[in-house]
Amino acid sequence: MSGLVLKRLKDKDLIEFKSPEARVLERITDAVLTDLKAEEGLDREVEELLKSHTGAIDSQRMDYRKMFSMIKTKLARERGIVL
Repeated sequence: MSGLVLKRLKDKDLIEFKSPEARVLERITDAVLTDLKAEEGLDREVEELLKSHTGAIDSQRMDYRKMFSMIKTKLARERGIVL
């Protein structure tokens, strides 16, 4: 994925290298992995929150996926995580 991003930036002449291309690719990859790990951690946290409220969710017939999405979006916004 990172390679594709870099290729498209190069193909459209949207990037000027001040560092070796391999280093730029490494930095893009690091940024993507960092974001994915942050989202993964957020998912785990939302799952734990919902587990602790399973009874209320079941008794009120709430949609788990919808609740998951709403909570994840709210926490991401609060923490400055871009999804």
